[in-house]
Amino acid sequence: MKNKLHWDDALDVWGVHGVGGFLGIIMLGIFATKQFNPDGANGLLYGDPLFLLKQVTAVVFSSVWAFIFTYVMLRVIDGFTTVKVTEMSEEVGLDESLHGEHAYEEQSAEDLVHVGH
Repeated sequence: MKNKLHWDDALDVWGVHGVGGFLGIIMLGIFATKQFNPDGANGLLYGDPLFLLKQVTAVVFSSVWAFIFTYVMLRVIDGFTTVKVTEMSEEVGLDESLHGEHAYEEQSAEDLVHVGH
């Protein structure tokens, strides 16, 4: 999905932390039970739909907050130093354009096709 939307998320931060955290919070709202935590709350399956609503509200609020804070933070940082590299640097490769070296040996397209055969 990130490639289709052209998101720049090379480390899969959203895929790992965002989706995992989002699902964990929602699932807690569904499966929570006082059987395991008497001071906690019951989830939707144990008779408390309000707890699920609280979890959904919390995850939506925190997601919006994180997006806005990150956007503003990146704009401020971009005022001091460039946050995104140029298209040419991306095409050449960041190892070459930023460090002047190659991380891996050069391989031809034919070598890449036959890797593992």
